Amino acid sequence: MRLSEASAHLASFSARIKEEPFLHMNVARNGSVKTSWISSTAVKAAEAMLSTCSSPYEKRCLLQILAAADFGDAGAASAYFHRLCWKISLAEPSLRKDEDAYLGNEVLHDASLLAALEMNGRWEHARSWARQLEISGASWKDAVHHVTEAQAEAMVVEWKEYLWDVREERAALWGHCQTLFLRYSFPPLKAGLFFLRHAEAIEKEIPARELHEMLLLSLQWLSGSMTKSPPVYPLHLLREIETRVWLLAVESEVQSKPEGDLILSNSIHNIVTGTSASIIEQTANVIAKMDAHINTMRLRASERNAMRENNLPHSRHLQFGDSHSSVTTASSTRTKRRSKTYLQIRRPTETIENSNDSDDNLNSPNNILSSGEVSKNTQITEENMQIEASVSGWEEKVRPAEVERAILSLLEFGQITAAKQLQLKLSPSYVPPELVFVDAALKVADLSSPNSSGEINLSELDHEVLSVVQSLPAVSKDHADLLQVLESLAAKCSQGCGRGLCWRIISVVKSAKVLGLTFSEAFEKRPIELLQLLSLKAQESLEEAKLLVQTHVMSAPSIARILAESFLKGLLAAHRGGYMDSQREEGPAPLLWRFSDFLKWAELCPSEPEIGHALMRLVMTGQEIPHACEVELLILSHHFYKSSACLDGVDVLVTLAANRVESYVSEGDFSCLARLITGVSNFHALNFILNILIENGQLDLLLQKYSTADTGSATSEAVRGFRLSVLTSLKLFNPHDLDAFATVYNHFDMKHETASHLEFRSTQFIHQWFSRRYRDRQTEDLLEAMRYIIESAEVYSTIDAGHKTYRACARASLLSLQIRIPDLNYLELTETNARRALVEQSRFQEALIVAEAYDLNQPSEWAPVLWNLMLKPDLIEEFVAEFVTVLPLQPSMLLELARFYRSEVAARGDQSHFSVWLSPGGLPAEWVKHLGRSFRCLLKRTRDLRVRLQLATIATGFGDVVDSCTKVLDKVPESAGPLILRRGHGGAYLPLM
Repeated sequence: MRLSEASAHLASFSARIKEEPFLHMNVARNGSVKTSWISSTAVKAAEAMLSTCSSPYEKRCLLQILAAADFGDAGAASAYFHRLCWKISLAEPSLRKDEDAYLGNEVLHDASLLAALEMNGRWEHARSWARQLEISGASWKDAVHHVTEAQAEAMVVEWKEYLWDVREERAALWGHCQTLFLRYSFPPLKAGLFFLRHAEAIEKEIPARELHEMLLLSLQWLSGSMTKSPPVYPLHLLREIETRVWLLAVESEVQSKPEGDLILSNSIHNIVTGTSASIIEQTANVIAKMDAHINTMRLRASERNAMRENNLPHSRHLQFGDSHSSVTTASSTRTKRRSKTYLQIRRPTETIENSNDSDDNLNSPNNILSSGEVSKNTQITEENMQIEASVSGWEEKVRPAEVERAILSLLEFGQITAAKQLQLKLSPSYVPPELVFVDAALKVADLSSPNSSGEINLSELDHEVLSVVQSLPAVSKDHADLLQVLESLAAKCSQGCGRGLCWRIISVVKSAKVLGLTFSEAFEKRPIELLQLLSLKAQESLEEAKLLVQTHVMSAPSIARILAESFLKGLLAAHRGGYMDSQREEGPAPLLWRFSDFLKWAELCPSEPEIGHALMRLVMTGQEIPHACEVELLILSHHFYKSSACLDGVDVLVTLAANRVESYVSEGDFSCLARLITGVSNFHALNFILNILIENGQLDLLLQKYSTADTGSATSEAVRGFRLSVLTSLKLFNPHDLDAFATVYNHFDMKHETASHLEFRSTQFIHQWFSRRYRDRQTEDLLEAMRYIIESAEVYSTIDAGHKTYRACARASLLSLQIRIPDLNYLELTETNARRALVEQSRFQEALIVAEAYDLNQPSEWAPVLWNLMLKPDLIEEFVAEFVTVLPLQPSMLLELARFYRSEVAARGDQSHFSVWLSPGGLPAEWVKHLGRSFRCLLKRTRDLRVRLQLATIATGFGDVVDSCTKVLDKVPESAGPLILRRGHGGAYLPLM
C-alpha cells in the first residue's frame, strides 16, 4: 500500500472515531467503552504493523502517518507515535542527518540517546527528548532539569578550559548560568546548591568579590526570593550563608576602596539587583528583600494552615456525603498542596501525618493525590538529607567570632541597621560595645547646631548615652566639647570596628556647621551631595571637604564631576563680573574659579584623568557656555590629561578644539583662541590655532595672552616650544613682516636673533640704496641702514659678543664714510676691490675704516698702502703719524718695506728706466730724494734700535742711521736685558730696544 493510501485510510478512521460517540448519545457509557476498545485495538494493530517493517526508513514513514492520526484517546497514541518517530530519526544511524553524525553508528535506546545528546552539546534536542520522556512515565521525572543542570556544568567545564583566567569572563559564566536557570524554570533548591557547590570548589581560586556574588545568588535561590516561592532551605543554614555573605561583602569593599575599582557592568550582582551602589549597600538591599520575602511566606503559610484546619471537617463531610462534587474536592486538594509545600521543609513528619489522615476512602480521587503527596514528601525528605550532607562544610566555616566580625564590619561601613538585624538574628543575647559607642556618637552629634559654639549640654542626653559620655576622659559634669566627645568615642572603637563610622560622623558634623545645616539634615544626605555643597563654598570649606573625602567612600568620577560643575559655576560668575582676565583675589567669593584654587581642590580626586574627563564632558554636553569659560575648561582638562599622561584624552581634546575653532573665528573671538593656545601650551598639536592667529594679524594679542598666562612656572622647553611655533607660523604666513619678527625677538629677549635681524634689515636698506637711480644724492636708506647696524652693535655689546660688536661698528663707520664720500663706492665690495680701495686711501682714518670693515687690518695688508705713499713725503709723514697713534709699526711690515726700497733703488738707478707703475703720470724728478725722505720718516718712527738698524742695513744708503744706532748699541753690554731705558727730551724714559 502506498503512503498516500495509508494516510487516507487512517484519516477516515480518525473521522469515524470522532463521530462514534455522537452516534450513541443515549448510551454514553457504552459508547465510551466501545471507543476506548477501538482505540486500544487500533494502537495494538499499529504496533504489530511497526514490528513487521523491514527497514528503519519504512518504520519512520509509518510512524509519521500514525503520529498524524487521531485514535480517539485525547492524543495519547499520537504523542506516543510522534515520540517514536522523533527517536528513530536520531537513534537509527541510517536515518540521521549530516549534523547528527556525531551520535555514532549504534542504535541508541532512550537513556543512551539522551546521554549522547548531552555529551555532544545538542542541548535543545536533549531538552525536547527529555520532555517527551517525562510524558512517557514517572521514571523520567525531572529529565528536563537534568539536561539544564548538565548544560550548566558543561559551561563551567568549558570556561575553566579556555576563559577561566579572565575575571570578566568568570562573571559572565555565572550570569549565563543564572539566565539558563531562570529561562527553563530550574528548581530553586538545585539552582542554589549549584552555586553553593561551585563556590565551595573554587573558593581559593577567585577573589572575595566573586565568591560573594556567587553566595549571594545561592542565598536568593535557596530563600525563594528569586522565584517568589517559599524557602527551600533550612532557616538556620540560610543565616549561616548570610553571615558569610556579609563577611565577603566587607572584605570586597575593603579591597575595592584603595583601588578605586568600580562595580563591573556585567557582574552577577548587578544583573540580579540592577543597581550600581556599593557592594555593602547592594548586599543590604538583597538581604532586606530576602527577609521580607521569608516573612511574607511565613505569614501566608500560617494563614493557609489555619484555613486548612478550619476547612478539614467540612471537606471530610463533603467527601463522604457527595462523591460527585469533584470541583470542590479538587479545589481543597489544591489548597492542601499549596500549603504543604512550605510546611514539608519546616516539619516534614507532621506534613506526612496530615496527608495520611486527609482521606480514608482508597477509591476516591483524593487517594491518588494523597499517594502523590506521600511520594513527594518522601522525595523532599531525601532532599533535606542531601541538604544536610552538602552544607556541613559551610556550617563549620562560620563561627561565633566570624559572626561578631561581620557585625562590626557592617558597623564600620555605616550599615547600622543591617548590623543590628544581624546581631538580633545570630546573637541576640550579646551586644558588642561598639554598637553602644556608635549609637552614643549619633545621639551626641544630633545635639549639634550650626549656630552653637561647639559645646553640648549633657542634660539633654538620655541616661544610657549620658553614662557612656561621662565615662570618657576630659568631660565635665554639665558641658563638654562636641568634637572632643566624638573623637573620644571614635578612639574607644577599635580600628575597623566602628571607628571609621565615628570619624564619618565627625566629618558630617564639621560639614554641617560650615553649610549651616543641622546634623540630621546633613547625615541624611549622601556624601557626594555634601561635597557638592562644600564645593560651592570653596574658599571656606577645603579642610572640611578633605576630611569628608578621607572618611567616606566616593568614586573618582563622582568627585571629578562635582568639582567640574562647581568650577563652571564659578567661571560663569567670574565671567559676568569681568574677573577672568586677571586672576586676582577679587572675584565671586566664595566660588571656585581660580586655577590655583581648583588645583588645591583637585587633590581630593584620586584620579587626574577623571577630572579631565569631567571637564571635557561639560564642554561637550554643556549648553550656552561662553567661549571664555569653555576655553578655561579645556585648558584645565589638558593640564590634568598631560600630568597623568592620558594620551587618549589629549587626542579627544585636540579634536574637539579643532571642531570649535571655526565658530570662534566666525565670531571674531580671537582672544579666546589666543588664551586657549597659550594656556594649553601644546603647540605641536594645536599649531593650527597659531596659524589662524598669525594669518589674521593677531600676533600682539597672542604675545599679550602669553605674557598674562602663568609663564613663571613654565619650563624653558615650553617657552622655547612656543617661541619656535610662533616663528614657524610667521615664516609660513608672513615671511616679509620684519616688524613682526622684531616684536617676537624683543618679546622673548632673543639677543642674538635680534641683532642678526637688525643686521639683515640694515643689509636690506643697503640693497635698496643700490637700487636707487640717483643714489649719490639720496642718503635716507644709508641712514636707516646705519641706524639698524648701530642698534645691532648695541645688542651685541649686551651679550659680550665682542667680535660681532666690532664688526657691526666697523660696518657703521663704513656707512658713514659712504655718506660723507658718495662719489666713491665703499659698500658691498669684493675682496680684491676692497684691497684696491684700501691702497688708494691717502688718509689714515678712511683707510682704517675700510680695513676694519673688510677685515684687512693686518700688517701684511698695510705694507702696500704705505709703499703707495712713499713718493709723497708730506702725506706719508701725516699718515704714519696717525698710524702709530692707533696701530704699532710691526717689524714684518717694516722689513717688507725695506726690501721694497732696496729692490727699487737697486733695479732703477736711472729715472728713465724706473718703473712707471708706482706713479701713473711718471715719477717726479727728485724721486730718490722723496723716496729717501719717506723711508727716513719710517726709520724715525721705529723706536726699536735693533729693528731700525736692521731696516737701515737692508735698505742701504742710510749709513748715518747705521752709525748712530751702532754707537748707541755699543754702550749697551751684551748681557743687558731688553728694557734698557734712555732719558728722552721730555724727561720720559724711552726703551732703547
